Amino acid sequence: MSLISRFLPLSFVLFACLLAASPTSSAAANRAKALVTRGGYAVTREGRLLESRAIDTAFVPASTIKLVTCLAALEILGRDYRFTTAFFVKDDTLSIRGSGDPSLTSATVAAIAADLARLGLKEVGDIALDADSFALSGKADGADGSANPYDTANGALAVNYNAVAVTVTDDGRIVSGEDETPLLPIMKEIGRHLPPDTHRVNPGAFIAGGRISPTLRYTGELFKAMLERQGIKVTGRITAAAAPPGVAPFHTHTSAQTVEDIVRSCLHYSNNFIANQLFLACGARSLGQPATWDKGRQALRAFIATAWPQHRHDITMIEGSGLSRRDRITPAAMLAVLHSFKPYSHLLKPKDGVPLKTGSLAGVHCYAGYLPRGRELDPFVILLNQRDNTRDPLLARLQRLHSVPRRGHRTWLTLRRQPAPLPGCRADWPPDCAYP
Repeated sequence: MSLISRFLPLSFVLFACLLAASPTSSAAANRAKALVTRGGYAVTREGRLLESRAIDTAFVPASTIKLVTCLAALEILGRDYRFTTAFFVKDDTLSIRGSGDPSLTSATVAAIAADLARLGLKEVGDIALDADSFALSGKADGADGSANPYDTANGALAVNYNAVAVTVTDDGRIVSGEDETPLLPIMKEIGRHLPPDTHRVNPGAFIAGGRISPTLRYTGELFKAMLERQGIKVTGRITAAAAPPGVAPFHTHTSAQTVEDIVRSCLHYSNNFIANQLFLACGARSLGQPATWDKGRQALRAFIATAWPQHRHDITMIEGSGLSRRDRITPAAMLAVLHSFKPYSHLLKPKDGVPLKTGSLAGVHCYAGYLPRGRELDPFVILLNQRDNTRDPLLARLQRLHSVPRRGHRTWLTLRRQPAPLPGCRADWPPDCAYP
């Protein structure tokens, strides 16, 4: 018997084993097909496509589209950009001009009030709120005006992500829902409609009519309360009016958070309000004020065409958060986004050691992120537009087949910085602060 004939049966056995273990075998393909009835997915390594399905079909991405919004903000606004809010004093009126800062929390407003007191402000009449740097016709596409905080309105001047925290006690008392925010009249009005519990709600679902919008009313009441805490007397009304022309600012507040800090919070908490503030700010930076939804769309289209020209027709963005079911992206385009986002992968929240962005709507179940391989990151995307949520077993399958840690190397998880907590959100409020 020749040497070749002696080893030929063994070679057939080895070939059969390799074929059975191959990710592209028919059994593996069938398992993947069973998990995906309507959707697409893909994973790459060093530019090579390891596995995919419906890679060039556009799907509803839900909140995974925030990766595009956040990358655009980092590039268009700049990672070190800081928003400003200007304060003017003329006669007895304090005017506050907003620029869309998404990081104005109760703690920030309290610090601003302390600054104004140190600068010598003793008493004001009216508080005039200038939100003219935004000119929005309606809510974000996909927002239905519900009481959920992820449906809240955007604006040039808003506080606490435009979500009101209110507690109704078992005996019917209404108190503030967070220690850093005083009890405001708007809380008392909203609380009358809520059952006993601690709530975080969209004020627009409860307040209608009036001289000013619920967003500006909430902002004005918070500033008034914080000014009074600093001993600054407020004798007039809260109004909506442009800041006086030709008057130098009495004080200009620059946000403590950079755009990179804000993006980290946006992705960690999947905050729709922050995402659309960044979307609108990109439009205003690119096309001038006032910010509008259409300018945001134009700015993102131009950014996409420049960053990924081969995918300029594969990404449709109606707004920046993923609430809209008219948003679309292909798995191939999302892979290109993830490749560009790699320098910012530390801004993502890990799920079981996998840095990713989730996306969820009714019938929409998505992941986009990176499979860690030692210090390396392999981009992957799962876009499911189907009734059954099989993204977790599909991700587990991709990890099992394609994520191979190298011994002796620290992982991505041990190297990343911990995300900053989102100011104004309590640790025991994940359903209200974490938007899917």
